[in-house]
Amino acid sequence: MAEKNESSSTPLWLKSREEIIAATPPSVWRGKVPNYAEINEKLSVQRQKHFEPNSLEELVSNLVRCFEMEATHKANPADWISVDHNVFVMTVNGGPAVTIKDLVTKGGYNVFIGDQPGYNASESNYEKSEEVFRNALRQGFLWELLDLKTDLPKAYLKWRHWGIKDGEFNGHKGDGSLLEFPGSSVVTLNDKMQIIKLEHEFDAAGIIASLSGKCPMAK
Repeated sequence: MAEKNESSSTPLWLKSREEIIAATPPSVWRGKVPNYAEINEKLSVQRQKHFEPNSLEELVSNLVRCFEMEATHKANPADWISVDHNVFVMTVNGGPAVTIKDLVTKGGYNVFIGDQPGYNASESNYEKSEEVFRNALRQGFLWELLDLKTDLPKAYLKWRHWGIKDGEFNGHKGDGSLLEFPGSSVVTLNDKMQIIKLEHEFDAAGIIASLSGKCPMAK
């Protein structure tokens, strides 16, 4: 059931990316200040779910987008607001726990994808991985929440990521088809609605295979 909340009392990390960017000093970001105008326009057209303003679903979606934005654009863990710095850990497909420092130095793509046939995350870093995946998915890599169940302090998410294979990956030129994959996450929150723990499950190997032109992702 969607829960209402007053915007004035909503913590910054549960607000839109635009509100967070507006409240953040430019010096905090890696390089230039991020701009999500084009992504937001695509999302408004391509999304499957629309949630009521200030509903719990929208707030959790904002939290995840804040986390992804910080993983991509903030180099100093002390500047992250989406997580509890003292205890935050993340796991992907049952693998070892990683920290904010791992995300900052290794890069979000490397942590999420890991070592797969056709991609050596352990030999990459933040800068290399950002270049590789932005070149493969030139129109962006969108995310949306599909379903939310809560048993606080835990939230159970089902979601999807998608983008157009219009670039090049591992020497394979994309054919303009859709890369879409589902996933699920268990998010453990503190009393401020910041993330303590993230547990992700999705087909990382299938993503690399699809980008490499070896097989389509199973829907």
